[in-house]
Amino acid sequence: MLSSEEIRSVTFEKALRGYRTEDVDAFLEQMAAGVDQLIAEKEDIEKKLYILAQKVEEYRADEDALKSALLNAQRLGENVIHEARAKGDSIIREATGKAQRILEAADEREKEEKERLRALEAEITSFKGRVLSLYQEHIEALSRLDESVNEAHTAVFGEAFLQEEEQPAADMTDAPAEEEPEIEVYQKENFADEEE
Repeated sequence: MLSSEEIRSVTFEKALRGYRTEDVDAFLEQMAAGVDQLIAEKEDIEKKLYILAQKVEEYRADEDALKSALLNAQRLGENVIHEARAKGDSIIREATGKAQRILEAADEREKEEKERLRALEAEITSFKGRVLSLYQEHIEALSRLDESVNEAHTAVFGEAFLQEEEQPAADMTDAPAEEEPEIEVYQKENFADEEE
């Protein structure tokens, strides 16, 4: 392609019946101006294309960076989810184990308390039996003592004393409350001896 300067420097030989030189020069000038304009537009377009190409490269670089960042974020998210699930499972396992241990300890303690209760009930039953046995022995001892006293009085004073004693004894059956405190005192003393 000819440049505008080449077009302007073109010369033609003169002939007799040729074109008028002014017209040809005007046309060549016009053509040169058009070529200058086209060259200027071409340079402008090339500059714009260069800028656009740079932008495209920047966008491609940004796209790659965005893709990389997105992939990294996705991987990071998956890792976080995986770690959170693993930690949650670990916490659940630990809590379940702890709860199981607490339940087992509570069951063990319940068994121990039941055994202790049974032992206490057996001890109470045994204690009641001993108390009743002591009370019965006490009553028998009092009966024997009463018989011994009556026999001693009979031996010393005779039958007349025994008959006199029977009458007040019949009156005393109406008021057994006087003898009960002595029995209670004796029982309390025996309980104190038993506990020691």
